[in-house]
Amino acid sequence: MPVSGRDHIRGSDGASVTLVQYSDYECLSCGDIYPIIQRIQNRIGTRLQLVFRNFPLTQQHPRAQQAAEAAEAAGAQGRFWEMHDLLYQHQDALAREDLIGYAEQLALDTDRFTDELDTGTYERRIQNDVQSGVRSGVNGVPTFFINGERYDGPLTFDSLLATIASAGDLIDIQQSMQRENRELRETIDRSRQGAPAAGEAVRDRFSADEIFQRVTATAYEDIDRSKQLLFFSGLAAGISVGGTFLARAAMTTAYPDDPTGIGNILYPIGFIIIVLGNYQLFTENTLTPVTLVLTRFASLPQLLRLWGIVLAANVIGAGIVAYLLATTNVFTPETAETAQQFGEHALSVSWSGLFYKGAFAGGLVATMVWLVHAARDSLSRFFIVYLIMFTVPATELFHCVVGACEVLFLVFAGEAGLLTVFTQFFVPVALGNTVGGVVFVALVNYSMTEIRHFPDRGQQRRELSWPEWVFGTRLIERLTSIRRRDDANTSETPSE
Repeated sequence: MPVSGRDHIRGSDGASVTLVQYSDYECLSCGDIYPIIQRIQNRIGTRLQLVFRNFPLTQQHPRAQQAAEAAEAAGAQGRFWEMHDLLYQHQDALAREDLIGYAEQLALDTDRFTDELDTGTYERRIQNDVQSGVRSGVNGVPTFFINGERYDGPLTFDSLLATIASAGDLIDIQQSMQRENRELRETIDRSRQGAPAAGEAVRDRFSADEIFQRVTATAYEDIDRSKQLLFFSGLAAGISVGGTFLARAAMTTAYPDDPTGIGNILYPIGFIIIVLGNYQLFTENTLTPVTLVLTRFASLPQLLRLWGIVLAANVIGAGIVAYLLATTNVFTPETAETAQQFGEHALSVSWSGLFYKGAFAGGLVATMVWLVHAARDSLSRFFIVYLIMFTVPATELFHCVVGACEVLFLVFAGEAGLLTVFTQFFVPVALGNTVGGVVFVALVNYSMTEIRHFPDRGQQRRELSWPEWVFGTRLIERLTSIRRRDDANTSETPSE
């Protein structure tokens, strides 16, 4: 069947090569080829057009049919490729409740989605795909057609890429496939999200645009995480920050008369754990997801949801550590006294002073995140995190999560009230951290970049309309659905 508007197409209409794929969402071989196809798309870019057609083998794969219907139902709401990717990324979770969960994750109209799934709205469309495949000689999955010719070679990256390059007369790709260029080709491949793995002008250094794209790739991963994953990642970050409080108190107690502030030398330890462990810290999220909001690929409600979950989890994790340190014998009496002094000092600073100190700290953390994405190895990231985060205590700035651990220690030790530490410390510091991080993104990083989207990305995300950006896609879709239903009811006339 010729490619037409009924097909699900990823890529440019003017592409040199059209790759038609017949596939099954429960098929393990199809799952294995999924990252290979993504890698080929990232390598070739707009010169490749991918067409996906359903071919569920229902006898071998009992969940494949409903998974295909879920993708079609998502496609009816403009999110086919997002659902397609989720299904292949979670092939072991294709039950009905899993599919509905993915719909919620993509902010679809779940009532409409569930109704279409239960009534088999798209069974006929899927059957048409299957029949077109049978007429073309498809007898298994995955099966590919390259510019109308069936591909029967090995399902490997090198073989598929070479055949596609030959079919489209892609000279640069063919040259890069030569043995002497193989190592270079691996270097310039992009990540699954499309972020660059090497700089275009200088291989071991990224431009501002390329750093922004790498930050955006991280933001896509963060914004797409489930509430559960966000919470527990944030909880791990909060507990890790507790390590900063513990280490700094112990070091300060061990060297009480040191005028150089050697006690601060271990302050960055929690942040090193968080960055290298890829945990969710609120102050880091004043940079990464904001990039998606500024480019209108994520809405304000999505950003606030992420911030709320991560900040709450961070504070809970820090509070757990503070409680254990205040109610057990982990601290010696001398170290406990030092720990109390940290909290007392924090509460002695004025509200405005805490806000401005928090703003500078937020800017430093946002700078750290930007530079971490500019680095290409863990050792560089280690030194970036250490040097920048050491600056926070050395200049007596405040970080809201570390500070939460310090003042909650006072609360659990019976030296301060919870309401006092919340209103007089946590609120101004958290606001300052947020303003400092967001302003850094808006006035510096975003303003100095020109190419903010991934060039030649296979996966395209829809730019939100202004109402969707402000209120969220889910609310707008529900309002649109209600309006359409009301219009349909209004247009009905009673029979005579």
